[in-house]
Amino acid sequence: MTAAEIREYLARDWELIERVKTHQWIEQKAKLTPSAVFESGAALLEYARTVRPDWPNMTDRQADLDAHVRLADLLQRACRHRLC
Repeated sequence: MTAAEIREYLARDWELIERVKTHQWIEQKAKLTPSAVFESGAALLEYARTVRPDWPNMTDRQADLDAHVRLADLLQRACRHRLC
């Protein structure tokens, strides 16, 4: 890369790029069927297991469960304060 190319890269409108990407993902996800979502998840799991065949192990599963429990608690507390 040349110095000019590096300057051009750094000068990009990164906020605009992020907004366009976010909009793209929202539109794309809105069009997904439940079966497409399931197939995507299955493909991601298959890929993850090619990278880490032992994944998810019991430690990973426990950490995931703990995170879900914390999130559920936060949502319940937020709901009580906002009368959901």
